[in-house]
Amino acid sequence: MSSSDSSPYGFLYNPSLPSEETIVAQCVKLGLDIRGTTIVDPSTTSVIAWVKYGHDVDLDEARTQDWTAKALRDAGVSDVQAPRVFHAFTAKYYGTIGFIVMEYIEGVDCDSEDVDLVAKAVQALIGLQPPPTATLGHVGGGTKSIVHSFFPEWLPNANYRSDQDFYDHMYGIFKLLHIDFQGDLSIHGRFLCPSDIYPGNFRKRTMEDGRLILVALDFNATCFMPLPFIEVALKKNRSPFNQRVARKVTYTPSDDARALLRASGPLVQYGSKAVALPSGVSRKVHRR
Repeated sequence: MSSSDSSPYGFLYNPSLPSEETIVAQCVKLGLDIRGTTIVDPSTTSVIAWVKYGHDVDLDEARTQDWTAKALRDAGVSDVQAPRVFHAFTAKYYGTIGFIVMEYIEGVDCDSEDVDLVAKAVQALIGLQPPPTATLGHVGGGTKSIVHSFFPEWLPNANYRSDQDFYDHMYGIFKLLHIDFQGDLSIHGRFLCPSDIYPGNFRKRTMEDGRLILVALDFNATCFMPLPFIEVALKKNRSPFNQRVARKVTYTPSDDARALLRASGPLVQYGSKAVALPSGVSRKVHRR
């Protein structure tokens, strides 16, 4: 399949892209230590796309990123953007490598001084209205694609069959760790939850009219989660930058989030083991 073919996932059409084989060859030549590179149109020598690639890159991330880019636009958010996706695919090279080919947006990556800017971007992301059909996890990936910093390795080792399986797993973890939990996670709905709030995952771009635009770049650890998990993502990372951002983001604190934070720390002792799985839910082995 040519990467210029129309996408079945509603990605932005770009007829100028080279073939998948050409993109893979360019990335393989650069090596897997490089997380991304530009794609140049040889006829014009202009940059026409950016490709992110790696063993932990997949279609679920691409769909979440593209959904977010369109949702920000549809919500009328003018000062926060995400790059539209042109194409996403996988290839075999020392395992499976994922590729996301997206819009190239010029700018400067945020740094540790850009707390206010990153907080503004996070606020815009968590305020987006999820689609009516959204389940927990990445767009189109469902509960099997959940990525969140609550888990020791960010990935739940469980083959959830439904949102309820996820909730039941959380209740099982509370019971295992002797944490008294009287809440109901299912009442909180679903919200876009960025877990990896790192300055390099955001970019600042100055427009010709002087406006400053914030660009969200990485969606590997951004997916739909119950509302308390937003507070967990903001508070669990104890880095000075993350904590300063957390103080500037408006959200509703909850006892449920405090219980989750109490559970997340002790869960580390079990490492990658699957613990407290609900009946009928099997252990998932991640091959990333």
